[in-house]
Amino acid sequence: MAKKLISPEKIIEASLVSSFKKGMGATSLSDISDALGIKKASLYNHFASKEEMLNAIYLYCSDYSAKINFFSEEDFSKVNSKNAVQLFSKAASDYVKKHEAEPLFQIYTLVNSEKYFTKECLDIFEKQRAKVETQIFLFLKIIADKNIHTDEFLRKEAGYFISSFLFMMDMYLAKKKETIRQNPECDAGSLFALPTDEKSLALISKFAQGFIQAFVKN
Repeated sequence: MAKKLISPEKIIEASLVSSFKKGMGATSLSDISDALGIKKASLYNHFASKEEMLNAIYLYCSDYSAKINFFSEEDFSKVNSKNAVQLFSKAASDYVKKHEAEPLFQIYTLVNSEKYFTKECLDIFEKQRAKVETQIFLFLKIIADKNIHTDEFLRKEAGYFISSFLFMMDMYLAKKKETIRQNPECDAGSLFALPTDEKSLALISKFAQGFIQAFVKN
């Protein structure tokens, strides 16, 4: 029988799948090795300990999250007072949709549950939030009237928005996670193809529209 080709990345991916189902704290090495179809001892060919494996998982999550932006460079290059509302609401909607797909959904649930227990996950959460908040601040600087709104004011408004937005996104994803949990006959791969809850997403988009409209110069 040919040996299975197992890499550290495949182990990390299997860990994220198991964590998504039952939480990282309840995920054992046996869960991971069973998912890969290998013996538990084989995991030690790639990681000296579970702690080393966890560090690799957190680094993977950090690197992946670092690639996720609220706005694209193209958005910034073409934004103006006429298209600002449309661009902003679409960016908000697309940001949520990105988190519905794997592995980002798995990473999101891991980071947001483990941020209460591990500094690594808290750092990932805080860095992503700070990055998005900065991107929104820069967007506001482009469209807002500089004679009315100071940078300090715009930074505060960006912070208020991201706090509310992330809460709404978290509730949206939590409901989708529960739908997945209630369908144990389907594994993660197929359920990530569940249709988007357009009604709930429309509420998030409407919230984003209302926020940005207050800053668009007439």
